[in-house]
Amino acid sequence: MPERSVYNPVADNRTVAYRLVKERFLDTPLSPEGARRYGGRWNPAGIGILYTSASPELALLEQLVHLPALPYQDLPRLFLITLAFPSIPKTVEKLSPKWREPANYHENHQLLENWLNDPDVMALKVPSAVVAESYNFLLHPLHKNYEEIEILSTKAFNIDPRLWNVRNA
Repeated sequence: MPERSVYNPVADNRTVAYRLVKERFLDTPLSPEGARRYGGRWNPAGIGILYTSASPELALLEQLVHLPALPYQDLPRLFLITLAFPSIPKTVEKLSPKWREPANYHENHQLLENWLNDPDVMALKVPSAVVAESYNFLLHPLHKNYEEIEILSTKAFNIDPRLWNVRNA
């Protein structure tokens, strides 16, 4: 078996993050436009942020919960973007007990209001609603260092059909 090195996702004040994007958005992988248009758990519509994950596995789970119930062969082509950004994310503390519930997204927005309007740090670390023991990173495009995000790799990403069959059983 080949030897594998253990990768440290935070080294030299850079953080590695992952994002799955549909093929049609491949030319703008760092665009916060979808979040700006529709809002989300951590941002209201009108304010764009970039949602990323701490691992490829979490990026997959985050994507799976948003994909429509289609036959496997009709799923969109996905690409895994591996990126590095020049900071260590600030952890968001003191979440509402109901932070996962869509009816309470406004509480999450209020909690992050200062950062959403005037980002003092580029990235926030928040728990995943899919796997609360794992983390997503929210990146703010208005932060002065946003342009320093580096795309390390882009590669086609296939969803194992067994995951899709379980989901639609």
